[in-house]
Amino acid sequence: MNDFYQMDVFFFVTSIAVVLIAVILAIALIYLIRILRDIKHISKKAKAGADILGDELEGLRANVKEQGFRLRHFFRFLRNVYKKIRVLPRRF
Repeated sequence: MNDFYQMDVFFFVTSIAVVLIAVILAIALIYLIRILRDIKHISKKAKAGADILGDELEGLRANVKEQGFRLRHFFRFLRNVYKKIRVLPRRF
């Protein structure tokens, strides 16, 4: 009879441990999903910024090829990049 009580206690403790581990893993998975969503959002913003910068650099390069390097082309480039970045949607 003593062996049956030991088995019951063992299975009870094991069941509680499995449930606790499952809960901890579920919580960790939720945090991991949140982190991955944030990384996805950050990478989308970086891609949009890189696309804008690339487009503006192409325009600057075309102006330099046509008319040579002039300081006003550089300032126009900076102004255009600043305007386009301000228009990007922000999520906070």
